[in-house]
Parts: sequence; structure tokens; C-alpha cells
Amino acid sequence: MNKVYFKKDRMKYGFLWMLIFAAGSYVATLIPIPGNNWLATGLMILAGLSVITGLFGTNDDSKSPRGLACPKCKIFHPLQNININEDSSIYMYGENCFRTREEDGLNIYPFICFKCNQITEYAADPVNQSGHAVCGFEYFKSKKVSKKDINNALEYAKLNNHELIVNKLKMIKVNS
Repeated sequence: MNKVYFKKDRMKYGFLWMLIFAAGSYVATLIPIPGNNWLATGLMILAGLSVITGLFGTNDDSKSPRGLACPKCKIFHPLQNININEDSSIYMYGENCFRTREEDGLNIYPFICFKCNQITEYAADPVNQSGHAVCGFEYFKSKKVSKKDINNALEYAKLNNHELIVNKLKMIKVNS
């Protein structure tokens, strides 16, 4: 399964590259070579650009396949047969309990990740209008699964005859 790249990852790698370039700049100032200031200055500029990209950059999602991924596990699942594939660790169920964001009318749905037992809210963003879409979806908050979440997912699974999912949902341990 493919791993996907989220905004947190971009920030983490931006700061990592900043540290690498800053360290390189520091080392360049210690070496007594004429014209070394240009090298140190160039590395510091790259360090600054790494931080700016990490904080304010957006995902170029134009060539990514469309599908969902749990932000914690980062395992990609194509949308085709996602709810009936026994290998899928994600279950999309929100048509009975989605919410609508008032400012733009965006429908936000939940899904359950069976690997980490988290509920993640997501919305379709196929053209990456927000600049934060990953594989065609923007992700919002994640939380540990609750009894209410399990009941909503069970209701949806039973309504759509997803017996395999009903069994998976019943096996999730919830701390109430």
C-alpha cells in the first residue's frame, strides 16, 4: 500500500531541511576559504526557504490518485470498493451523520480507520481548491473512536449490507 504526504509531513521535512542547511552554513563559516561567505549565505537562504515552504506551502495534488488515507497511519486506499474490500482498513460511513460547514456549504464526513481506531473527518476537494488536499480529499480533525461513532457506522453498514464491516466494527474495543 502507498504512503501519502500530509501537511504535517511537509512542515516536519521543511524544518528538518532548515536545520541541515543552517548546520551546513555554520560549518561553511568555520572553514577558512576565501569567498566562503557566499556559500554560508546561500545555505542560510535555503534554510529560510525550507521553513517558508514547510509552513506556507500547499500540496501539488494534481498527479495523485484519488483515494482516502488515515492521517495517522498514512496508508492510501483507492476509493473503488473501499467499503466492501476486506483488505481495506478504512470505512466511509457518514451519509447518516455528516455535518455541513456553514461558511462554504462543504459537507464533512467521517471515516473509521481500523488500524488505529480513529475517526477522521474529511471532505472531497478533487481540484485541491484549499491547497491542503491529499489525493482529492481535505482532512480535518481526528479523534479516538467512541460508542456513538461505532453505532453510527454500524447503522450505516447494516443499512447497506456490509456484513464484513459489521463484524470488524463489533471487534473494536471502545473505552467509554
